[in-house]
Amino acid sequence: MRSILTALQEGRLFELPEGASKERVLGFLARILDANPSIEAGMDAVDEITRREKECNTGIGLGVAVPHVRGLREEGELFCAIGWSSQGVAWDASDGTPVHLVVMYYIPGAQKNVYLKEVSSLVKAIRKSGSIEPIARAPDLNAVRNLLLDWVGSVLGDAGPEAVARMIKLEVRHAQAPEGPVQPPPAEALAVAGAVPTAPAFVPAGGRAVAFSVLVAPPGGPFVLASDAEWVSSIEKETGLAQRLAAGAPFLAGGRAIFATGSTEYSGGRVLYTCVTMLNHTPGSDLAKT
Repeated sequence: MRSILTALQEGRLFELPEGASKERVLGFLARILDANPSIEAGMDAVDEITRREKECNTGIGLGVAVPHVRGLREEGELFCAIGWSSQGVAWDASDGTPVHLVVMYYIPGAQKNVYLKEVSSLVKAIRKSGSIEPIARAPDLNAVRNLLLDWVGSVLGDAGPEAVARMIKLEVRHAQAPEGPVQPPPAEALAVAGAVPTAPAFVPAGGRAVAFSVLVAPPGGPFVLASDAEWVSSIEKETGLAQRLAAGAPFLAGGRAIFATGSTEYSGGRVLYTCVTMLNHTPGSDLAKT
């Protein structure tokens, strides 16, 4: 499960939007694969993944799917991107269960046996834990990451990878440790920078910050990964969204404040942005899901 360990270390674990279709999940994760500089030029991971899925359903049962694309060349490392859904995605798997964990692979020619061994190890880890339920019931993405690290540590017997898994878990827990309340930038300061108006709605009193991701993959438009389908649809239609994310200043989109907190650049001009949006909250009301 070394490629899963690497994916966790490099931040390629994503929470899938609530109610997302199988096609949307495949499209998003395939774009993450497409951004890998190791994939040969000219290969369209989205088209290849979609074609293969039509030929053979990749739901292997136990609440897991392992869609994949085979490389045209022999050299290279096994590479994966991981999606998690607490609700479950309808996948038409052989056992009829919804899929809570999607591990999408890019497989160079020389890594076919490594891929088969990794999938076998993943199934072994799930059965060893009893079922996929601990991950299906996980409260958030950090809990999923820690559970996957436990699985990696239980399957990889040699001390090296297990030590790495423990190290990553310690880093994750350290990052999760609260260091006091995080205050959003004052609206007045943002207005001076020309980013947004000084409206009280920009930084809502009693609001909370919720993370989401945006993949910019030219020539297509930005691909937003968040749970609120209606808001995702509206923000993906925003004019100049990619340019505003690149500028780095907070801005309003879809009626919410957007803060780009980080980005990772890939080949072909692709950029994956990690973002935060502020949700309003009044006592007794339901928070919008993101």
